[in-house]
Amino acid sequence: MKFMKVSVIIPTYNRREDLAELLDSLLLQTYKPLEVIVVDDTPTNDIADMCGKFYNKFRERDVNLIYHKNLGKRSSAIARNLGVEKSSGDILMFFDSDVILFPDYIEKILEVFMTNSRALAVQGWIINIERKKFYYLRQVFYKIFCMSHHAKDSCRLFEYPSALTKVIECEALSGANFAVKREVFNHLQFDGNLLGYAYMEDLLFSHSLFKRFPHSLFITPYAKCIHKVSQMGREEKDKLERHKQRCRLYVFTKLFGWKGRLLYNWQNLGGIILKISKRLIKD
Repeated sequence: MKFMKVSVIIPTYNRREDLAELLDSLLLQTYKPLEVIVVDDTPTNDIADMCGKFYNKFRERDVNLIYHKNLGKRSSAIARNLGVEKSSGDILMFFDSDVILFPDYIEKILEVFMTNSRALAVQGWIINIERKKFYYLRQVFYKIFCMSHHAKDSCRLFEYPSALTKVIECEALSGANFAVKREVFNHLQFDGNLLGYAYMEDLLFSHSLFKRFPHSLFITPYAKCIHKVSQMGREEKDKLERHKQRCRLYVFTKLFGWKGRLLYNWQNLGGIILKISKRLIKD
């Protein structure tokens, strides 16, 4: 395999135990990254202390573990940009801190870059998709209202593969795990106007890249990971929901203009119908 310098960038907020599991999975990679950069939005020293326990483990593998404290506004988007500034790799890999990688994850991501000259960004496949009650009926409903849904061997906007048998093109990437060529950041960066949890900052970045460079985003079934969707570091439910609403309207408007506002309202209508149907089923 041709040598490619890989920088791993991990924004985190109050996820000490989750981050430790991700770092452990990085130590087991069959292809070593050049560096692992942790950008910490946590107000305490918990993450810094935990990273200190990993320095020697990474050094033994000739990997540089870099800890950076974000002293500005808390934002996963800003944290990602800070990680880009600190990085020196040719390929920049971004992970949420509640992800666990299979040992050959990095190797399989790089294979896509090396075999497809069009590839500017590649994501791995999250294998632990939850199938709730009335799963298939929900998927039809979500698709009608342009909400996040699943489909086999398809990765369009608001769509994620429930089953994946081959490398396919994407229209957007999951912020939980994806890799980008450094040259992309000559054209784009993550939107620092999205603060805190920065909901949908991954969609805004990746679909903007797709619109500018069509056929450049891919997902591979061979780079597997688990996304735990940790509840650590999240806002309380009502506050988080208001945050998501603000971010969603901002992202849709920035991506699609007035059509984005229509999309926002259409999704909200779907959400209202879904809530009513849940209440009727319970009654």
